[in-house]
Amino acid sequence: MKSYLDLVPISAKVRRKQNRMSIICIVLAVFLVTAIFGMADMFIRGQILQTQQENGNWHIGIRNISDEDAKLIASRPEVAAAADYGVFNYRGGQGYTLSGKNVAVCGSNESAVTEIFAALDKGSFPANGDEALVTNNAKNMLHLEIGEQIVITMPDGSERAYTISGFMNNTVGIMSRDSYGVCLTTESFRAIYPDGTSSNPADYTMRLLKFKSTRNIQSSIAELKQQFGLSDEQVSENTELLGLLGQSSNSFMLQVYAVAAILFILVLIAGVLMITSSMNSNVAQRTEFFGMVRCIGTTPKQVMRLVRKEALNWCRFAIPLGVAGGIVLVWVLCFILRQLSPEFFGGMPAFSISYPSVIAGIVVGLLTVLLAARSPAKKASKVSPLAAVSGNANDLQPVKKAANTKFFKIETSLGIHHAKASKKNFILMIGSFSVSIILFLAFSVTIDFMNHTLTPLQPWTADISVISPENTCSVKAEYIEELRQNSAVKNAYGRMFAYNVPVIVNGEEKAVDLISYEEMQFDWAKDYLLSGSLEKAQSENNTGLIVFDSENNIEAGNVITLNLNGSQADLEIAGVVSQCPFNNSPGVGKLICSEDTFRKLTGETDYTIIDIQLSKNATENDVRDIHSLVGSQYIFSDERMGNSNTRGAYYCFGLFIYGFLVLIALITLCNIINSIAMSVAAKMKQYGAFRAIGLSNRQLAKMIIAEASAYAVTGIICGSVLGIICNKILFTKLITYHWGDAWSVPLVDLGIIIIVVAIAVILAVSNPIRKMKETSIVDTISAS
Repeated sequence: MKSYLDLVPISAKVRRKQNRMSIICIVLAVFLVTAIFGMADMFIRGQILQTQQENGNWHIGIRNISDEDAKLIASRPEVAAAADYGVFNYRGGQGYTLSGKNVAVCGSNESAVTEIFAALDKGSFPANGDEALVTNNAKNMLHLEIGEQIVITMPDGSERAYTISGFMNNTVGIMSRDSYGVCLTTESFRAIYPDGTSSNPADYTMRLLKFKSTRNIQSSIAELKQQFGLSDEQVSENTELLGLLGQSSNSFMLQVYAVAAILFILVLIAGVLMITSSMNSNVAQRTEFFGMVRCIGTTPKQVMRLVRKEALNWCRFAIPLGVAGGIVLVWVLCFILRQLSPEFFGGMPAFSISYPSVIAGIVVGLLTVLLAARSPAKKASKVSPLAAVSGNANDLQPVKKAANTKFFKIETSLGIHHAKASKKNFILMIGSFSVSIILFLAFSVTIDFMNHTLTPLQPWTADISVISPENTCSVKAEYIEELRQNSAVKNAYGRMFAYNVPVIVNGEEKAVDLISYEEMQFDWAKDYLLSGSLEKAQSENNTGLIVFDSENNIEAGNVITLNLNGSQADLEIAGVVSQCPFNNSPGVGKLICSEDTFRKLTGETDYTIIDIQLSKNATENDVRDIHSLVGSQYIFSDERMGNSNTRGAYYCFGLFIYGFLVLIALITLCNIINSIAMSVAAKMKQYGAFRAIGLSNRQLAKMIIAEASAYAVTGIICGSVLGIICNKILFTKLITYHWGDAWSVPLVDLGIIIIVVAIAVILAVSNPIRKMKETSIVDTISAS
């Protein structure tokens, strides 16, 4: 042995079992950080892919600039791609049609279709003003081929013919509105502007820009504004994409960044406390060893180096293991995402490595170990050589006050007294408990954030909707039975609507939308019943359900008078439901009744809308057959793309949020078990002495339980108070700031983490108690 530091590997071999706990703590801390950053990276990658597919891969859009300025901006070195983008009749109603159906007419250049939106499916971008790209739904419905001609009817009745140069992918808006899409060159697009739109059509074309580097987009935007005199109104950000890239100047995204920084600090604190608590207990068990090292001439400074090197030596095994565990977890989650939503996440690599998460795991692991080693190193350096030689090296605190036995038995009082004996250890232990609770309550806010930003698919969500163009009861009822016999259809159900029906309730005149439900829809409404009876509304005529509205005072049991087609009819409110799948005009209530009641009140027999849920094995040919069945006289709204987008986003966000909360709960469980086990192991000699003077195993078990409970109860109180405060701050920044929802105490989340802590304490004390019962008094006292 050439140096005192050579004792480190020798000590590691001798104390392999005792050091295992400390190594596990470092592994957990590194795994926690690597998993968090890896899951966050995975989430951001998934959202970036989805955002680019939905909204396009562009960073900013500029309005109302000349073609000359647009060319100068496109030629700048920091711009990777620039594209023109303008559109007519996107939402319908402007009078552009193709074969009698609404058509959205877009004007752009090749880079918009190939780079920005990646919409080109087959063929090529129009080479001249007489060519056009057409969406795939028009291709399928009209049986079009490349080289054929299409004729677009203008609002003034004139017609323009274009040769098809290729086909584009469908978009959510086009499919849900049952319209077609056509893309022209920018010049051809400007040629069909309606009279009086603008003397300079270039003013109505947005210039979309994609930057080469995403590291400092805001400075590039500021430079463009200054050089070309652009106002804030002229420049629009792709907020969602820039937000995911960390480059958004949107005030809401800045709040999100602040929340992310707070959560990062909490994770760092959790890692430091977890490792510090473990190392403190490890040093407490080896007080004699450090005293003997002092006896052979080692200075306090050298002892501190010895402790730090031991900690870093543990890192050789712990950090790679923690990083590897985090990487494997990210692989598993990416695999789950690809299976749940292959449309969006199928492009994610199967075994990609998140380098930011690996770097974060290594850096934070080393940082937390070095920070955590400071206090134990100082403690070890202060061990007296005389105390080690005399055999009194145990770190016993001087007794200033006897244990309080007024309220508890002696063994319970001693357990509580032991927990409070070392203030530093007590603070570290309750800090370790508290941070886990704070971290859980802080991250639970993200569930509310997810539910506000993403609406999960409801049971009644349709894949296909057949809608009356005039919103009247004109969709034939017999379609329902034909659709239900189709093997590609999982569910088919219709609704009849009567809009703005005048009613009198409690002497007041109001208006409601009257909506019919059939059996399946009544069954879905059970989860939203606030008061009254669904069965009565479903089975008895002239009864119905009112949808809760804070502006209406209609309650179950009220009788309202409806004025339909010049005649009046009374209807009893059988119940109140919290929501239904439909929007209504401001000040107009929503009244739900059975189909029999609706037909009796209105005399109508057909539906306003028929919703269709497809089976998993349904194909595009099946959808075309359904479209052919109902014909083209109705709006055939295809919501599958929108549903897929919603499902993909919700899966991605949900997997990240719930996966991380489960991870925090598991880390909390392991941390508490490890901390209490290490604390008990450090006091084995004391417990042996108690057994020698006559305490029974049962009394010692109660003492250990009391000590662990003292840590747990104090940690729960401190963690709950601070966690609730942190929860409120984050809720205010994420939810109240943007949506205005009032904060309330997260009782459910608090209950869950308290149960986890309680389970951890029970598991933590069981093994030391069992071990003590199996070990003789002599072996317990001689344990080191």
